[in-house]
Amino acid sequence: MINLISSLFSEGKIYLFFYLLFFFFAVLEITRNLKQYKICLAFISFVLLAFFTGLRWETGTDWFSYKELFDTLELNWTFLLNVYSFDLGYVILNAIVRFFTIDYTIFLLIDSFIAVGIVYWFVKKYSPNPNISFFVFYNAFFVAQFMGSNRRIISLGAALFVFYFVHQVNKKKYAYWQTLAFLFHRSSILLLFTWFIPHKRLKSKQIYIILIICLVVGILQIPFKAVGFIGELFSAFSNNPIIEKMLYYSENSEGVISENVNPVILMTLSVIKRSVFISFYLYVIKKNNGVLDSLSDYFFNVYIIGFAIYLLFNGSPIFQMLSTYFTFIEIVLIGRFWSYTTVKTKLFFLGVLLFYGLFQLLSSLNAYPELYIPYKSY
Repeated sequence: MINLISSLFSEGKIYLFFYLLFFFFAVLEITRNLKQYKICLAFISFVLLAFFTGLRWETGTDWFSYKELFDTLELNWTFLLNVYSFDLGYVILNAIVRFFTIDYTIFLLIDSFIAVGIVYWFVKKYSPNPNISFFVFYNAFFVAQFMGSNRRIISLGAALFVFYFVHQVNKKKYAYWQTLAFLFHRSSILLLFTWFIPHKRLKSKQIYIILIICLVVGILQIPFKAVGFIGELFSAFSNNPIIEKMLYYSENSEGVISENVNPVILMTLSVIKRSVFISFYLYVIKKNNGVLDSLSDYFFNVYIIGFAIYLLFNGSPIFQMLSTYFTFIEIVLIGRFWSYTTVKTKLFFLGVLLFYGLFQLLSSLNAYPELYIPYKSY
């Protein structure tokens, strides 16, 4: 970690620049005279992040496999054969861009503006405090998720709208966003379970019971072993890529994780981090006598379920990543709960977030520092 901090300050200053910039925007957002400019600041954040990930070169995870797909894609019906390894929506997007240009940077820019644009759209509509949302987004999700997984980042953005339209019980619009998410990453099929998440906010006692049970079951690795068993069972009847992925990750979970990542330490730090946020949310609920708007209540439940899924798959960081579809709602949840707090509370928690943000950034870079530092542009 010492080496990472050293390289971050020597060769990775651009990551620190965005970290401090978005924190500064979050501070400005609670300043009375500057509140009217919060959407403008959020738009600047969106544009900067879209260009940041769109103009990278050989930086971030999965770089070479995605570039190889774009470079070798044949513009005839055979390109659909690539769907076996990649997802249909992503392959079609590659084909459309490839039809007009062979410049991979242009494709990355389009992919990035779509992915970050969906996030900005949702944050603008449903987070009363978009800049605190972008600060959490950058530190907790952008570096780790958006600088590499060209497919999954669009699915994550679509998941936000999935939750909203499930809350609204708008099945038509839900189906649209669920389909978009699935077309770009098959793992988003997990979002079907969103319909079973209660709309009425979970009580504190219920939250503790759910999380403790999931932690115990996760330590026993029952869900992880069950996925492997189900994969083996269905593999006898089908060669579906989803089933093959289940088998591969259940058999090679630790082999696909960076040697820099200790699953036990990662699990412990993640639990501490999420516990801090849950404590903040419960504090806000208590201070407001348990009265919040229904959408915030529902998003809070989604976040708790995401944390529960993470605990259930203890020992398997790959399967734990599935919880990101649910915990990603955190970027809007923090913005909504922010509105229920006093300026004094905001300033105090901003102090907490200042240290949390740097820690989260380091944690994101620690898995594959050699793929992120130095940042290389096209």
